[in-house]
Amino acid sequence: MEHVAPGEASVYHDRLYAAVWDEEKNIEDPEVLSDLAADLSVPAELVERVVTNDELWPAVASSMERAHAWGATGTPSWVIDNKLMVPGLQDDDFFDRVINKLSTARDNEASPE
Repeated sequence: MEHVAPGEASVYHDRLYAAVWDEEKNIEDPEVLSDLAADLSVPAELVERVVTNDELWPAVASSMERAHAWGATGTPSWVIDNKLMVPGLQDDDFFDRVINKLSTARDNEASPE
């Protein structure tokens, strides 16, 4: 989606999320995926072809390998500043604290003594 219609990717991602968690649809079904993109600029045939032929599987496998190398064992997992992997769902305050600590550490490393 990002490569074919970058401006619509976030819309499609929101629809995927809603389809799974709110509507309990099977997003492994190419027809469901096509329906979610019906009014977007991505042709339904493209969505169906990519899913049916597993055309994105190499990219998914590569992403999973990188995640496992970081120690991720589930989703969501977040890599922050290429230094810290945070597993699981966390609240905004947690991320604010982590980012502030990383920023402080970076500032301390950069400042001359």
